[in-house]
Amino acid sequence: MDSLTDNDVRKILHPFRDGGVISRLYATGEITEDTIPALGMLSVELDEMGQHETADWVADVISYADSVGERPPVKGWTSKV
Repeated sequence: MDSLTDNDVRKILHPFRDGGVISRLYATGEITEDTIPALGMLSVELDEMGQHETADWVADVISYADSVGERPPVKGWTSKV
């Protein structure tokens, strides 16, 4: 997938809300130092379950988070969908 939009990130993460950092990225756009490691673990788990395409999508979210960097919740994040 080419560069992701905020909407793409929410669509990809919707089924993987964990009540933690992945949920915060999904719900508010917040990215912390723990976000990329959590996404990495999710991607590996999906790959091990044979969900390779979904694991690749989560890897795209990792690239998105890495390029954006740490940030607080984004005002209007959910209205972007």
